[in-house]
Amino acid sequence: MYSVLNQIQLKYQSLSKLEKKVADYVIHHSNDLLNIHIKEMAAQIDVSVATITRFCHKIGAKSFVEFKILLRDAVRNEQVSDHALESVNQMYRAVVESTEDLTDLTVYQRACQWIKAAKRVHIFGLGSSGLSAEELKLRISRMGLKVDTHLDSHSIIIGSSLVSAEDVVIAISSSGETKEVVDGVGLAKRNQAKIIAITNYTDTSLATNSDLLLYTYSMHPFRLRGLLNSQLSIHYVLDILTMLLIQEEDLLQSYRETLKALDEYKKI
Repeated sequence: MYSVLNQIQLKYQSLSKLEKKVADYVIHHSNDLLNIHIKEMAAQIDVSVATITRFCHKIGAKSFVEFKILLRDAVRNEQVSDHALESVNQMYRAVVESTEDLTDLTVYQRACQWIKAAKRVHIFGLGSSGLSAEELKLRISRMGLKVDTHLDSHSIIIGSSLVSAEDVVIAISSSGETKEVVDGVGLAKRNQAKIIAITNYTDTSLATNSDLLLYTYSMHPFRLRGLLNSQLSIHYVLDILTMLLIQEEDLLQSYRETLKALDEYKKI
């Protein structure tokens, strides 16, 4: 079961503008809200009590009181450290633990089954997500699987137009609304390819058109605390997929053979 903070992330894109204002306040002031009255919170955020009540309902709480109880269970009682090493360690732990909670292991296992059985794997990603796409391509190509990356709008549309029911598309988009990725997934879906999305949110165009969702933790809570690699939670998902795939004996053997070939090449 998702914590209330994870539920806020998953539902964030479906919230109204004012409800997102409430969500942002909760994310950045969660420790301060455990004993607050709904009218006091409404005044602090400059929204109506009704807006807060609608927000609570949308994230699965029956009332503001229940929301505070769920929030109390979710809040990590860690003091924010001024020490750079401790601060980064705390953020990394939060990212890893929350990403782990968002997706059940059985979903990862099904994704790996699809990847292994696919005639070809196509990975979509733009910008920094394109770098993650290339990383995943490097990993699974070393296992002997056929894989392509598509990192711009033209490449994505061309690749989507050529896929079939035997192919798998892995679409990486934290927002779930990256137009080029969403358009490509829509076309690939019409061509009956299986779609695996790596994303932050549930109620998005990408999520609607995907067959499997591997959720990543949003970096949004850490924006005010300094820079943090936006791909961290995505790479955690890639590590889980890699670990599961490499447990297959034939893929492990291919991986060892490619590493041996690379080692021999370095000696030339």
